[in-house]
Order: sequence, then structure tokens, then C-alpha cells
Amino acid sequence: MKQGVLYVGHGTRVPEGSRQLKAFVEEAKKEIPCPIQETCFLELSEPNILEGAKRCVEQGADTIAVVPVLLLSAGHIKEDIPEELSKVQTLYPHLTIQYGAPFGHHPQMIRVLIERLEARGWRKGEDAEILLVGRGSSDEAAIRDFHTIAQDLHRETGVERVKTAFLAAAEPSFDEGLRDIARSRAGHVYIVPYLLFTGLLMQEMQEKIEKVSQSSFAALHLCDYLGYDKQLMKVLQQKTEETLEELPFFERSGKNV
Repeated sequence: MKQGVLYVGHGTRVPEGSRQLKAFVEEAKKEIPCPIQETCFLELSEPNILEGAKRCVEQGADTIAVVPVLLLSAGHIKEDIPEELSKVQTLYPHLTIQYGAPFGHHPQMIRVLIERLEARGWRKGEDAEILLVGRGSSDEAAIRDFHTIAQDLHRETGVERVKTAFLAAAEPSFDEGLRDIARSRAGHVYIVPYLLFTGLLMQEMQEKIEKVSQSSFAALHLCDYLGYDKQLMKVLQQKTEETLEELPFFERSGKNV
């Protein structure tokens, strides 16, 4: 058996975001004892999943561990990636495909969020509130996980209030959440994007914050996105190791190709 690893990022129209993911995975690869490791994207960037799998097979892989470099288990994890993997299995019927989990609700994520807050000047005990902003999803389990992360952040920071908002597909919207928290009587409001990479969403958030800040009582601070942090690299390495031990995906899921 010759095993390969295929890392799947989301993809973005902003080239810098794709470059960041590739650099992050390159570092993570160094700790994974697997001779074949490739990176691909679900959408908006190249190579796509089919091309990534092809590159693994051309190097001799007969088993591929597919590792999503994504935050929560929503539609991309449950539907979009499996759909692409079905196509891969059809093209390469003798290929064994293992499929892993996203970062999920991992304690390391809270540590990174606190680092992003501290980098923008937040200090424990400060008169502050937080708006945690997610990409959004129609998947109820993903939204529950996101609220759990917000609760953990509330507990760890001790701020008066941690509110949540979403950039798409869930309520409240970012616009609504921003308007609400801008009315806060706290001295500072920290807006924390729960996003892995830079992109158009970060640019849009900054523009909206600048408009609202003109009438806001509190000082509004946009924190940096999570980024491909060294702490998250450990999470990715752990997820990769777990995926390498998974049963074949189509056998485990009972899906027909």
C-alpha cells in the first residue's frame, strides 16, 4: 500500500488567501511521515479536488487520506466534498479513500482567538465586548458548534458580552450584529472574524466597520483572521494522523459511487 494525503482548502478569489493555505500546509507536511502529499481547493482556486487526487495517483498512491482544512462541519464537509470524492472514486475505482474531519470545536481554537484579541490591544479586565463573526451556514450543527465556541470565548475572556453574527446563510447577519454591538456602552468592542484566511470578506467587514464607527459610542477594533497559525498547524497534524487511521470512506458511509 502506498498512501497519500490530500489537503482540501476552501479556496478564494484573493490569490493571497490561497498562497497562505499552501504555505501553511507545506509546513504541516514536514511532521507527517507520508511520501505523497498534495494540496487542492473545493472552489475558486486551483487545483480542484479531482486534479489533486490525480496528482496523488500519478505518484503511485493507492490510498488517499483526504483532510479538510476547514473550520466547522457544515455543507462543504457533509455534501460538497463527498460529492467530489464520489467522482474521484468513479475515476479510480481501486483507490481507497479515507475522509477526515474539520478543525471543529478544538480547545486550540480559543487560544488563537485570544491571541488575535491581544494583538489588537485587548487585556483581561478591560471594559470591552466582543462580536464573534462566522462565515455562516444553513447547517444547524455547525451553528451550534459556533455558539459553543462563542460561549468558551466568553468564559475565557471574562468580558461582559460575546455576541455572534454571520456573513451569510444564518442570523443575525454581520450588519445586524455590528449595529447592535456598536450601541454598546463598553469602552471597546472587538470584532473577531472566525475565518482562516484573508479575502474579500475581510475587506467588506473593514469598510462596514469604518462607516459604523463614526456614530459608535465604543471604539471598534477589527481583529485579524485566524490565519494559518502554528497552533492550528498542530491541529491539522492531529487531524491528518486521525484521517490516516480512518476506515475507507465509502465503506464507512455506506455511500454508493
